[in-house]
Parts: sequence; C-alpha cells; structure tokens
Amino acid sequence: RAEIDLMKRIGYHDRIVNMLACVTVSEPIFLICEYCVNGDLLEFMRQRRKFMLENPVETDSGKIITAKKQLMFAIQIAYGLEYLSSQGFIHRDIAARNILVDHQESCKIGDFGLARSVKEENETYQAQGGKLPLKWMSPEAIGKYSFSTASDVWSFGVLLFEIVTLGGTPYAGWPAAELLSRLKRGERMDRPDNCSDNLYDVMLKCWSDKPSERPAFTELRKELGNLLEDINQDAYYLKLNAKAHYYVLESNTYKSC
Repeated sequence: RAEIDLMKRIGYHDRIVNMLACVTVSEPIFLICEYCVNGDLLEFMRQRRKFMLENPVETDSGKIITAKKQLMFAIQIAYGLEYLSSQGFIHRDIAARNILVDHQESCKIGDFGLARSVKEENETYQAQGGKLPLKWMSPEAIGKYSFSTASDVWSFGVLLFEIVTLGGTPYAGWPAAELLSRLKRGERMDRPDNCSDNLYDVMLKCWSDKPSERPAFTELRKELGNLLEDINQDAYYLKLNAKAHYYVLESNTYKSC
C-alpha cells in the first residue's frame, strides 16, 4: 500500500514505469503497472552481450547494443531521475536490475519499494530497517544510512558502469567488507573497456567524496547528451573481451540497516 501511495504522488512520466490502476479497498491489494516486454535492463544487456560475443562481426542494430544505444539508455534514465528529484523523491535502489526496457527498447525506472519523499534536493533521509544494495550505495549511505538526491547520483554512476560493460558486475573482486574503507581512501572502479575518457569522467563526478560536489541529474542529462552528439563513429561498435574481470558474475550484496 505504501508503494501505491508513493506512485500516486510521483505522478506520470515517460521514463518511469507508471501505475495504470490499483485496488486498495479490499484484500488482496493490487497494483497494475505498465508492461515492459523486454524485461529488466540488466538481463537485456547480458543477453545482447552473449549474442555479441558469439557473433563478433554482427552489425544489425536490432541484435546488438552500440555505444550510441548505451548513451541513449543513460540519458533516458537520467531524464527520469531528474523528474523524480524535481518532485522531491529519492529512489535509493538505482541499478540496472530496476530499470525496465519497453517494446521500443527505451528505458523506464521501476521498483519504487525503497523510494522516499524528501522536501528539498539536498535533504537527507535516514534509513531504518530493511536491506539495501551495498555495491550501488554511496559512502555516506553505507556508513551512516544517509540518503539524498546526491546518493542517487552516486548510484547512477554505478549504473553507468553497468551500462558500459553490458551488465558487468560492479566492484568485481572487491570484498564487501572492504568496500567502504576502500571508497573512503579514494579508490574507485577502473575505467572499463569501451568507455571513453569523457564518459569515465562523468562516472567519477558521480562518485565524488562530497555529496555536495556531485552533479545534479539535469547537469548529467545535458552532459550525456553532449557526449551523444560528439560520439566518435570509430567507437560506435563495441569490442568485447569475454575475459574481462567484471564479467565474473557475483551475487548482489545487500546491507541490513
């Protein structure tokens, strides 16, 4: 019921999985949302990656993901998060598994089970109870359970890593127990294959130590749009390395609070 109430308050947006109907007057409670035929972005990218590794010379844009398509995914998601933050909401679980892909292969933000309302963009929410996705969380969220639009921006940076690697595992090889201490020391994920210096710079901005120094979603959307306009045709098609360390699948790590 709480998620239904939240979705009513969020309202309609093209880049969000919208509520179509709900039943709350009797048990069981029903929530009916838009159907996205291509499932979640994580599995969508991993399936395409598998095909691309098996068919390295394929250039049919309907069967592969190009660098242009990756940037379009990122811009669509940033657009949805820009709207959420403008309406005073933080998502708290931004990850490829919670992004759905519709029949046009466009991205929509879903799963608002952890979303919360804040009055101002710089306001924080202190989490109490539940499990949270450790590898997508900012240092202040891991250490202090403090969430804000800025912590959503950090998570978006991790999502960018997932997009660039076509569903690669964030922080592959980093023990969960060491994650916070390593982040506090300034360590960050290395630039992955098929990631331009400019796009990696966007990720690093999202992963700034100080929440106040992370860019707003409006800025991110515009910056990603500029990268899309300037994309190098030579880098249009992705060159995949099946042995990349971030393709070693690991179970998602959650942190109880």
